[in-house]
Amino acid sequence: MRGSTRSVLLFLLAAAVLVAWYRYHTTRSPAVAFAGPGVTVADLPPSPPTPGNLRIVAWNVRNFPRDERPQYPDLGYSRRTNERDLEAVLAGLDAHVIGLEEIRDPVRFGEILARAGGELHAWRTAFTRSGGRWGQHVGIAWDGKVLRRVGEVQEVGEVALGDPDLRPALAVYLRSVDDGGADFTVVQVHLRAGRKGYGTRLRQYRALASWVRGWVEEVDDCDVIVQGDFNTTGPSGEGLGDWKARLATELAGADRILGEAGLRRLSNASGCSEYWEGPGDRDGVQQPSELDQVYLGGMEELDGSVPLTAWLHCARYGCSPFVSRPGEEDGTFWDVSDHCPLTFEVRDVDLDGVGLPCGGGPG
Repeated sequence: MRGSTRSVLLFLLAAAVLVAWYRYHTTRSPAVAFAGPGVTVADLPPSPPTPGNLRIVAWNVRNFPRDERPQYPDLGYSRRTNERDLEAVLAGLDAHVIGLEEIRDPVRFGEILARAGGELHAWRTAFTRSGGRWGQHVGIAWDGKVLRRVGEVQEVGEVALGDPDLRPALAVYLRSVDDGGADFTVVQVHLRAGRKGYGTRLRQYRALASWVRGWVEEVDDCDVIVQGDFNTTGPSGEGLGDWKARLATELAGADRILGEAGLRRLSNASGCSEYWEGPGDRDGVQQPSELDQVYLGGMEELDGSVPLTAWLHCARYGCSPFVSRPGEEDGTFWDVSDHCPLTFEVRDVDLDGVGLPCGGGPG
């Protein structure tokens, strides 16, 4: 009997551990009610998109759903994803394509995206198998009511440079479900972070440009969107000026390298895409930066009247520094992501035609 009792106790203990693990990984993150404005209509793009257009989004959803880095309670600092706010943002973006970074739980994110889409969108998703050192998967979501995938999802390992700490890119070739509609490839990236990673990013730009050239030749379609968190912080070193000067230095190099593959960068009308605590003491003052970029190859169907724009706290504060401390926290910065979703629109029409020659590269 003693052996049977011990077996039962061990079984119950194992079951309790399993239940605890399941709850940790499947229950929602606490929906903390911050004092800040949270998600507001004014901080989201006009809905719906321009008739006849496709809305494209690029967004780093900071270590979804849990950021294990140290928190700072004295600053009201909690980098835990508030899934209710995230769902509200995803619904409010009313997009057709969403490129994603830092998704540590793709299954859980897909469930939230499906709820946000409701009956309006039928979301399909793809994520990289590898998430690099921190398990930060790169992903692409598209509305199956409007777009269908052509061929297989491409995990672009070349962008990781053979380093398991780095994240591969992801590419999906999409085509409109309507005859004569748009067809294009979305390439989502998340490059090496930090100023010390500048040299690595230059190598990643070259690998990315090489892959795009080969891909365009393979599919014979010049229309390519390359977007995501490029981590464009500029080089390290003294005498390089403020963040905008460092940014300009890096973008000049990226534009040159990617331009050789026929890619051109869209100008960010907002002037920032992310906030951080700044280089000094943690004082609750958040500083703007522009880490996220969008490059296009071909894409004659781009609707230039709808500029590349950053939303949420980037829009709320006009890309100026802002204060977020206990009692006056900014909701979307703290409980959704430090990055802001970027949007732009393309016309749902194929202007170059499938199978037409690309002239050796996109553009």
